[in-house]
Amino acid sequence: MLEGRNISYARGHEPLLKNLSFNLKRGERLVVRGPNGSGKSTLLRVIAGLISPPKDTLFWDKKSVCNQILNEYQQNVLYVGHKLALYPDAFVKDQITLWQNVSRETFLEVLKIWGLDSFVNKRISHLSQGQQKRLSLSRCGWLKRSLWILDEPHAGLDDEGKAILDALMERHLSEGGLIVLATHDKITSRKEIIL
Repeated sequence: MLEGRNISYARGHEPLLKNLSFNLKRGERLVVRGPNGSGKSTLLRVIAGLISPPKDTLFWDKKSVCNQILNEYQQNVLYVGHKLALYPDAFVKDQITLWQNVSRETFLEVLKIWGLDSFVNKRISHLSQGQQKRLSLSRCGWLKRSLWILDEPHAGLDDEGKAILDALMERHLSEGGLIVLATHDKITSRKEIIL
């Protein structure tokens, strides 16, 4: 379903990724590990199509991800990076108008799962960093995408938030979804890339 073949990428003259390959089928997770600055986020951005993948290195359903199918491919992708995609001056309830792909009822249900339902009338900038992270990750609960690309999603979460995220990831995998995850945490996976 998702395959990387010898993905290489350099910033300027500095190589960040060199000949990385992987193959993910439905229900599988790829864990990307490495020290800070090793290229984990860069690899995730290439897989998400935010950095153009080198020609014939990234494949979705056996089709090469290139400019011609990038939009179609990205309709299958949920990317949650370090930047939380939140508007700090907005109220929590306003995020629904910015995200647009969710009904109010579903949005409120997902907020309840994340323990944020009592904050709907609060400004996002008044939430703690962990609460903002939960709000950003709430997209995992309502945005129906096959491929989740998560860059250090546990960072900034308390134990309860981590447990919620872990349960959502396990459910996504059990329903045939795919996850590419950069982490420093001890998450076991049969498929792993060490940078």
